[in-house]
This record gives sequence, structure tokens and C-alpha cells, in this order.
Amino acid sequence: MSLKDSHSVLEVKDLSIGYFLKKKQILISKEINFTVPKGELVSIVGINGIGKSTLLRTLANMQPALNGIVHLNNKNISDYSSFQLANTISIVLTEAPSSKNLSVLELISLGRNPYTNWIGTLSENDKKIIQNAINITEIEDLVNYKCMELSDGQLQRVMIARALAQDTPFILLDEPTTHLDIYHRAYLLKLLKKLAVEKQKTIIFSTQEIDLAIQVSNKMIVMTTDKVHFDQPDKLIELGCFNTLFPSETIQFNKDMKRFVLRD
Repeated sequence: MSLKDSHSVLEVKDLSIGYFLKKKQILISKEINFTVPKGELVSIVGINGIGKSTLLRTLANMQPALNGIVHLNNKNISDYSSFQLANTISIVLTEAPSSKNLSVLELISLGRNPYTNWIGTLSENDKKIIQNAINITEIEDLVNYKCMELSDGQLQRVMIARALAQDTPFILLDEPTTHLDIYHRAYLLKLLKKLAVEKQKTIIFSTQEIDLAIQVSNKMIVMTTDKVHFDQPDKLIELGCFNTLFPSETIQFNKDMKRFVLRD
């Protein structure tokens, strides 16, 4: 599928990702190819250290690609200005925010900065969007707390609310279920699915919750040491892409159950 198709939002072609260490190029993964249409929920899975976060950062133009292209809405991601990116992509990373002295409400309100010319004057519409982000992430009881007073799980939900307040068509989340209990992990993934379907948001998230990701994702990116696979979950299961993600002597993927199980 080409981005000439009006329903396509993101196209990645022959992408190589990595970083530079003392002027030496460190390759993490290469030959990454996929296209994501508008309104789809896509998960990235793989073992720790395989490059999930690096891929997300590259898609967000937070670090340069080593090779290949990332096109967003028919435009090379490297050609976007900071202002254009802020109006197009919101991102939730695993790092704690540097502004933990802010209140929860103040931090979430920062999501509206691209629309207020960074001067912080909120319109009534801005306030409605902020309140909606608070409601759907179920953090009404936290808004008057300082971010430094929150647990890791609570802070994670606040950062997701900030991204929702930014109200961009494209959302990237790095391990959004980290620090959440099982109820909020399931709730969050169902929320992401709802945003993709009802609001036509295009959402890509990395996760260790592979079993849940299989249930909610339209497509999945499975990163292995040999290859990066991209397809619908059922097709990836048929291809055996989950079978070699982890050492087989401890855990194995059950094709019929569509989940990982402990070996006897």
C-alpha cells in the first residue's frame, strides 16, 4: 500500500535504526517496512533491548534514522518543523517527566501548548479537551496532587492523559502499561482501541503484554534478532513469528490459545 492511498498515514520503507557511540554507528535493526492506515492500533513487541523504544523514537523524529525513510501524511518526517510535529504526534515515553513539581492538572494542560502559542492561555475548548482526557483516564481524584506525590502507575496514567489532551491524529506510546495493575492495563488497551476506532486516531505502542496486544491490535510489529515482521496478529501466529521470541525451555506460544504458556 502506498501513501498515495488517502487512508494511509504512515509509511516506513527500508528503515535502519540505531545510534552513534563515539562516532561509531551502532545498528539495532534494519530492513523495516510497513504501512499504517488511519485509525489503526498497532503494537510493537519483542524481547527487552531489541529496539522497540528506538523504533518509536525514530518514528517520532526524536532520533535520526540510520537509513531509509519515514513518511507521515505524504511528507518525510525529517521535513516537519517542531511546531508541525507537536500538532501531529503526541508521544508517551517511559522516562519520568522533568516537571514533577507541577500539579497533575498543570502537567496535563501542557498538552494544549501547541494550540496556545506556548503562552498557556487556555480557551474554554482547551479546558473541555483537558477535562475529557482526565475523565477517560479515570484520574479525576488526582488532579490537585503534585506529580512528585504520585505512584509510578498513577504518573503513567497522567502522562497518557497529557498526550490525549494534545489531541493529535497520531499517538506513540512506549510501554504504556508499565507500572499499571491488571485492571488498568486492560482498561488502557481497550481505551487505545476505542480511540483508534471511534476517533480515527492512528496509534502505535510498544508493550510486553503480548497476549493482550494480540487481542486488541489491528496489526503488530514483531521485532526479532533476524527480522522485523509486520502483519495482522492471526497471520503472524500462522507464520510462527511468536514461537522464537523467548527461550523455548521455559515458555512457549500456544497457537490455539493465542497466548504464551509455561512449559511443563
